[in-house]
Amino acid sequence: MQNSRAFRRSQSITNVRSHPIAIALIIIVMGGVWGCGGGSTPSFTPAPPPPPLISVTVKPDSITVLRGATQSFAATVTGTTNTAITWSVQENLGGTIDSAGLYTAPQDTDGTFHVVATSQANSAAKGTAAAVVVARPQVTISPVAVSLFPGGTQTFTAAVAGLANSGVTWTIQETGGGLINGAGFYTAPSATGFYHVAATSVEDTTLTAHSTATVTTSAGGFTPTGSLHGARAFHTATLLANGNVLVAGGTNDRNDSLCIGGIASAELYSAAGSFAATGALTAARYLHSATLLQNGKVLVAGGFGDTSNCPFADVQAQNSAELYDPVAGSFKRTGDMTAIRGGHTATLLTNGKVLVAGGDQPGGGRDVANAELYDPSSETFTQTGEMVVARFRHTATLLKNGKVLIVGGYQLNSPNATSTAEVYDPSTGSFTATGGMAMARGEHTATLLADGRVLIVGGVASVPGSSNLQVTATAEVYDPSTGLFSTTGSMTAARNSHTATLLPSGNVLIAGGGDDNSTAEIYNPTTGAFSITGGMEVGRSGHSATLLQTDIVGGIVLVVGGGSLVPVATAELFFEDGNFWDY
Repeated sequence: MQNSRAFRRSQSITNVRSHPIAIALIIIVMGGVWGCGGGSTPSFTPAPPPPPLISVTVKPDSITVLRGATQSFAATVTGTTNTAITWSVQENLGGTIDSAGLYTAPQDTDGTFHVVATSQANSAAKGTAAAVVVARPQVTISPVAVSLFPGGTQTFTAAVAGLANSGVTWTIQETGGGLINGAGFYTAPSATGFYHVAATSVEDTTLTAHSTATVTTSAGGFTPTGSLHGARAFHTATLLANGNVLVAGGTNDRNDSLCIGGIASAELYSAAGSFAATGALTAARYLHSATLLQNGKVLVAGGFGDTSNCPFADVQAQNSAELYDPVAGSFKRTGDMTAIRGGHTATLLTNGKVLVAGGDQPGGGRDVANAELYDPSSETFTQTGEMVVARFRHTATLLKNGKVLIVGGYQLNSPNATSTAEVYDPSTGSFTATGGMAMARGEHTATLLADGRVLIVGGVASVPGSSNLQVTATAEVYDPSTGLFSTTGSMTAARNSHTATLLPSGNVLIAGGGDDNSTAEIYNPTTGAFSITGGMEVGRSGHSATLLQTDIVGGIVLVVGGGSLVPVATAELFFEDGNFWDY
């Protein structure tokens, strides 16, 4: 066996030696292995080392946070000189996080959610932290608002969430505001007014819920009607020629107080007492304008858009406009305005054109003193004279002489309100200053009275001798014959972002406003005084109020949505004479 193996090795060597080509190939291969130049020491290029492993670590890696609360996260990136990361929340409803790692928990959802930091150098490298969101301990009270005659009674109930002890103590905020026992049984006082019943947690006395009790001798009051399909505030409500009310746009976003976005949905309220969806706006918007044209269509213009366009501390305004066709039940784009604006005014003139004036333009840097006219025949906007004072969140009222009264509002690049007023003359296309108010104010209301005067109510007013602002209960009346304002009676409650509606009786209904106030008052132009009427079932601000077409004595006012902190979807009807059962 060994001889056989030796023979085969010998035979192989002999075969190679006998073939010159094979010998040459061996030399070439050996030269490739040991290198050129005849050196005898082999050389080779080592494989590159593997790239360093990129890793991301998030601290803290686990937290418990209350609903709506914030928590800062930090990320550490190793294995690369590019330490930049992108923050996100894994779950769709798990809250939000900004580029600096500040996490905001969802307002109304509990659960465990995951904050993710992703390396910008390698998107496969991620760090994760768990955020356990729990309900904030709270006290709730029911009902949240009630209207009673003097001496009337109401039983309140309270619920405590997030605490072991569910007990509460009952008190009345105002001295002389009535009586309440330990079971929540309330007896109203003999004096009319607005009173507040409080339920305070026994375990945590910092947790208190309030209910507003309106004590009045008025027969007028509110009753619930059908609810919206979606909550909204700072929307528009327009009475159409067919008696329906078009409710369009608004905002229902309160997750980020620095960037509140608009919505595009719209609904119709009918005499049946219910809302039905109609075509959506072509653009999301709130604090826009909606004007019923003489041809029956509705011009919707400007306003602030959605949160996708929020490069500054506010979502930006827009210059787009659209028309709602009640027959087709849809919106379509019309000509754009010459300027972007939100919080402006739009007034239908006697010639059928629409005067659009002022407005705010966050980040736009353009003058908000300008004004323009919309011509329905050409569906275009053209510039007209500029206002004497740049302003937004002001009011515009068509006077009986066909001119337009512009009052108050906030001044350009200033947090202060203005007391100035001016009049637009359609025949000349120019604005002229008129007498000023006794108090600077914005977010007020202006209502044309039956005698041609204009009632200015409430708003956010500048504090004399200070840069501070405060909500006011004061009111003034403008007389076009003299061009002057004069003070009139004050409301019982201070209000801004409220509504003022002229009733068939000639009185004016003032409702809501302020910190989601549920109360309402009636202004009597003859006496110049306000009186308390029945309150709404929920507090509202930034809502709408529309006088409906009806034969009911005293009229019916539809109040929709609203809510400065949490928009609501509810709606209710006001009857001045309390004729609830006749409707």
